[in-house]
Amino acid sequence: MLYELIAIARVTNPSSAAVEAKEVASTIGRLIIQNRGVVRQIKSLGLQHLPKIMTKDQEHHFQGEKFLMLFDSSTSVQSEILRTLRADPRVIRSMILKVNDKKLATSSSYDRIRPRA
Repeated sequence: MLYELIAIARVTNPSSAAVEAKEVASTIGRLIIQNRGVVRQIKSLGLQHLPKIMTKDQEHHFQGEKFLMLFDSSTSVQSEILRTLRADPRVIRSMILKVNDKKLATSSSYDRIRPRA
């Protein structure tokens, strides 16, 4: 099944903001591949200010590096990914969406919402 992961990684150093997001994405990508899944696309959505101050592991965050990942895997792998993301202190928030199977489109929901210029 095709899933879409949207996550916000913490920013510890603003000059190298994408470092922790890359580490989290590679960790999740390895987990997917080890469990016979396929990573279709990884896209950085950039450093963004959060709409409100978010707290995780007694740390307060006001900005985060957002990224999006499209992947194919089984439902058991999806629950393993969510468990890993919840335990990871580098991830502020994460969400997995199921993409419509009938189309099997490789475009993400971010691409469908955002008009191309």
